[in-house]
Amino acid sequence: MAGIISVGAYVPFQRLEGAAVREVWGTGNPKASRPLAGFDEDSITMGTEALINAGGWGGIDLDALYFASTSAPYAEKSSAAVMAAAADVPESAFTADIGGSLRAGTAALRIALDAVKAGSAKRAAVVASEMRPARAGEPDELALCDGAAALIIGEGEDVAAKIEAVYSWTEDFIDRWRLPGEDQVSAGDTKFIQDFGYVRQTVATVEGLLAQTGATREDVGRVLIYAPDARTQAAIHRKLGFPAEAYPQAPLVSRLGDAGAAAPLLALTEALQSAEPGEHILVAGHGSGGDAFLLRATDRVAALKERRGVAWCAGRARALPNYGNFLRSRELVAGESLNIFSSPSILWKESRQTMRLMAGKCRGCGEVQFPRQRLCTNCNARDDWDEIKLGQRGTIYTFVHDHLPPSPDGYITMATVDIEGGGRLYGQMTDCSKEAISIGTPVELTFRLLHKGEGYYNYYWKFRPAK
Repeated sequence: MAGIISVGAYVPFQRLEGAAVREVWGTGNPKASRPLAGFDEDSITMGTEALINAGGWGGIDLDALYFASTSAPYAEKSSAAVMAAAADVPESAFTADIGGSLRAGTAALRIALDAVKAGSAKRAAVVASEMRPARAGEPDELALCDGAAALIIGEGEDVAAKIEAVYSWTEDFIDRWRLPGEDQVSAGDTKFIQDFGYVRQTVATVEGLLAQTGATREDVGRVLIYAPDARTQAAIHRKLGFPAEAYPQAPLVSRLGDAGAAAPLLALTEALQSAEPGEHILVAGHGSGGDAFLLRATDRVAALKERRGVAWCAGRARALPNYGNFLRSRELVAGESLNIFSSPSILWKESRQTMRLMAGKCRGCGEVQFPRQRLCTNCNARDDWDEIKLGQRGTIYTFVHDHLPPSPDGYITMATVDIEGGGRLYGQMTDCSKEAISIGTPVELTFRLLHKGEGYYNYYWKFRPAK
């Protein structure tokens, strides 16, 4: 039976605190704390990190990659292809972008499951990632959050959670929406969309799954459903009628916020990392109807605890240092305008080097060189290289704080890093302060947005301290 082989998640480390928002605008929950993507993050970079957390570093063996998001950077261009290159997925893999609904995450999961069961893919990855838009000072600023989850679907002995049943249905319903180009989500009457949208549609989805499988409410150990806020989630829980212990004591929406299409898969990832063999889990997505899945954990589920997930990211959370700088980085207030040169032909030519981090290893002396040159810098052998991938971690050899380039922090730290396994790489530091950087500091690579040049996005790898 097909099911989930591995999981991974990524939730941005920086937190927008309600107290900081309230100090500026005079409104907002002072106890709120929402993870928000940094100035060099978007749904592609967060999804890439979640996928690497699920599949590992050094190439992920996949036949298909499905990227689900309502906040993809491009309206017309494959975001999944960027992610596939960065995560070093085989070029023969099928990729697809799925959007248009908060149901996109569970829809992608169903598509991946069907592909594996049909035999068109032995292994397929589902990545749901959101960077949800909200205007400064509006309620959604402290209600919505950013994050990503990744699931790898396959068959055989490696399955950690078998997907025993799926139920989907569709009903055209207007609850929340966003038109192209708009910078905030709109919503209808709160009470109406709660009672006739979220509650009624979620209950119908779950009831349909139970009727299809013959399962009872007592058979299900955990129930994970999408809701835009804790109050709506509590109303859905009451209407569903499962035993109280089946619901999370502290749902993700109350701890992090509304992660949109990524929310059900984030909840599922977290649940699987603490599940026991034989436990049944029900997860449901919402959006003009819904998708519901019934899973059963296998003896392999314990291996999922080793993957980086929600808890790993939460352990690295830190408060946003400057609210004004954050608004400027999101272009929510006026900032410096830059026209940065970029070349599609150069990006394509150097893709294996810049996206997949492929270096050269001299066949004569074993020297690892990045970027690869025609002559080995150690033994001067000419054009005698094997292509290898750079390691994920290293230590800082030297660094400098550059105050000239524009940055939310007022400076950019450039570091030269000795990579584990050979090679030396020069790049920017991120997710840290000056005080956290010194010669010999262990660091790891993370995929980030470098800049927007010539109207399109340029991505590259940066370093952050490795704990």
